[in-house]
Amino acid sequence: MKKYLFLLLTVVFVACSKDEGYGGLASISGKVYALNYNQNQVLLSEGYLGDVRVYISSRGGTSFYDDVRTTYDGSFKFDFLQEGSYDVWVYGDCDYCPWDQLIEKKEVEVTSRKADVVLEDFVIKI
Repeated sequence: MKKYLFLLLTVVFVACSKDEGYGGLASISGKVYALNYNQNQVLLSEGYLGDVRVYISSRGGTSFYDDVRTTYDGSFKFDFLQEGSYDVWVYGDCDYCPWDQLIEKKEVEVTSRKADVVLEDFVIKI
């Protein structure tokens, strides 16, 4: 009898473990700030930017879970996340910038069930 009880408890605990992704109560939010340069690298304008795609995946994942677009004030939010490690990133669109400046990525740790993680601003060049 003890053997079956141990087996049942083991199955319950293994079945209840969850990976990163949707299905939880946590969220990750932030804003995207843009710097607009001309071809001579002179700053023309700057400010929070709407309609930018922001992506999320599990840390080190090869594909993304979802993407959202920023609102008029540059803000975004991913809701209903579980605890875990995530990558959140945006792409810049600067015709005159080196390739390594086109991706802005942040590694995020959601440490509690109902966490509301607020990221520092993403700063991209456009």
